[in-house]
Amino acid sequence: MSVATETGDTTASAGAVVKEYVDDLTQALAGLDVASATGVLTTLTAALRAGRTVLIAGNGGSSTAAVHIAADLAAASAGLDAAPHAAALTENVARLTAIANDHSFEEVFARQLGGRGGPGDVLLLLSVSGQSANLVRAAETGRAQGMTVLAALGYAGALAGLADRTVIFGQADYGLTEDLHVALGHMAVRILTGGEACRYRPGGAEAGSADEAAGAAGPTRGRRAP
Repeated sequence: MSVATETGDTTASAGAVVKEYVDDLTQALAGLDVASATGVLTTLTAALRAGRTVLIAGNGGSSTAAVHIAADLAAASAGLDAAPHAAALTENVARLTAIANDHSFEEVFARQLGGRGGPGDVLLLLSVSGQSANLVRAAETGRAQGMTVLAALGYAGALAGLADRTVIFGQADYGLTEDLHVALGHMAVRILTGGEACRYRPGGAEAGSADEAAGAAGPTRGRRAP
């Protein structure tokens, strides 16, 4: 087989995989339980509008989704009259590794909740399996402190029984579920900014500006090109 033929076959195979993934993601979005997602999102955004704290946690890819969502929520809520706080419990690597080393990996999120969350505050947990021991421990601790526990899961594991509100999506597929974790965060941003989309506009306000953070520039507010 020639190199050209091999390349053509590989491209065709890759194209089929891409098409299949797009189809799977489209199906996952179409099958989203809108009522469950809305319940999670309204609880989350109401807490921010009330000036409460939202803490987010996840493992692996979901840990970076937690950071992404926290950053977006902080920007989108910056213009609110209250002074909400959104943070990911995965941001501080030194703190995470210290807890894992001195105690156990199961405690890396739960031990960060002390003094940071209480009644009226929200703990959002992101997981594909819904079974991660450190997230289960965080849910138990959050509930004991009076926090509202939300879960966005790929599978209805133990976390589903500990959360006050749960949305399950992505058919337990790691890629699809993690994609939808980030999408859930973007939905929250749209709710906070009155339903308007944040679109790139050449020459517009740079990302992170006061106008963009407050959602004041409307549906065409600018954003730096990635």
